[in-house]
Amino acid sequence: MSDINELVDQIKQATDYQINKRILREKIITDLHFTYNGGLFKATPELFSFVVCWNSEELFLEDTYQNPIKVNRKEFIDVCGQHYQMAMNHWHIEHEQLKRTRKV
Repeated sequence: MSDINELVDQIKQATDYQINKRILREKIITDLHFTYNGGLFKATPELFSFVVCWNSEELFLEDTYQNPIKVNRKEFIDVCGQHYQMAMNHWHIEHEQLKRTRKV
């Protein structure tokens, strides 16, 4: 009977881990949003790469509310990159804690 209880506990722990992992990802996705020049943007590798590859120093980007926002390229690269890295670092730390909890 104790084998069954152990198995149930392991399954519950694995399920809790997957649920908590999904919740953490959803939280981080909202943390990726940042404001710039009156617009709301989501820091993504795609957005960052697009702005880095752009030739001119000023451009207009569509924000999450579908508004065209004037952007200073160098300033935006700094803000977007810092925000993205901060969110990813936080996600990594939280995920490592989840993994440790799962192993206990």
